[in-house]
Amino acid sequence: MKYDHEIIRDLMPLCIDGIASENSQKAVEEHIAECDDCKNEWEQMKNFIKPCDNIPLPEDTAKYKATAKRVRKHHRWVLLKITCAVIAALFIIGIAGNFIDGARFTPESAAKAQIKEMSDDFYETPEEMHNAPEPEITIIGTVKSNDGKVADTFALIYRPDLDTTLFADSGSNRCDMMRMGLWMANGGAFGEYDENIGIQMSGTGHSCSYCDKNYSFVTFYVTDKQIKTISFVRDGSTYTVYPDEKGFCGISFEMLTDLKGGNIHEGTATDEKGNVLYSIQEVRKKTDNNHEYTVYDWVKSE
Repeated sequence: MKYDHEIIRDLMPLCIDGIASENSQKAVEEHIAECDDCKNEWEQMKNFIKPCDNIPLPEDTAKYKATAKRVRKHHRWVLLKITCAVIAALFIIGIAGNFIDGARFTPESAAKAQIKEMSDDFYETPEEMHNAPEPEITIIGTVKSNDGKVADTFALIYRPDLDTTLFADSGSNRCDMMRMGLWMANGGAFGEYDENIGIQMSGTGHSCSYCDKNYSFVTFYVTDKQIKTISFVRDGSTYTVYPDEKGFCGISFEMLTDLKGGNIHEGTATDEKGNVLYSIQEVRKKTDNNHEYTVYDWVKSE
């Protein structure tokens, strides 16, 4: 294939430097295979032109490269310091936020703040809430899930203005990200408390928004100090718990897809000698409009 000699010679330096296109390289090779004059020109040019990557850098250029390397290293160090400063600031903000929000370093402290907030719902106006005396919140006890990520805390709320005591519970999650492993309440409930009832049972459920799991809790609060052991049947399995010095005990379950419902229809509370003091029995009750319904209550043995 014939090419113009001048064009081929213009392409030769590019081919020697290795920056010519594949077609240009091919055209030069085909031409010098047929043209002796251009072939001689090619050989002379190869001896005269050195590839750019083989040219030694002047001493000053090497210094410039070293300086550029130090500048890049400095920039990386500055970026690292800025990153560390941002992380430290977020950590401080997270801790400060928890101090402001009730210093929720334990599930009990998170529950106490949540229960206080729930008790404010009794008041119809902000003025009533502002003028009312602070409720007295006494933590009874806490049950944690087996993985320690969810807890259910129980407390007594005494309302001085109404001379009323309520029985409350509040679930909480252990937050692993911006809350730096501290506890945040995720709801709760409360009802009337009757100190004349020897044993009170509560069944609640809580979800862990950070670990995508659901849990149920069965808890007991006893005022009859003779009770030393509580046994109950749940989904065909028998469980035994022991009240502490405050009369509180409980157990947690992870709610699986094959769980039948977790209802408790059987149970006994015994003294230290094993005598049955209370048992779960079916009790028929009526609402205000005489609608009957069935509950399972702890009934004292005769």
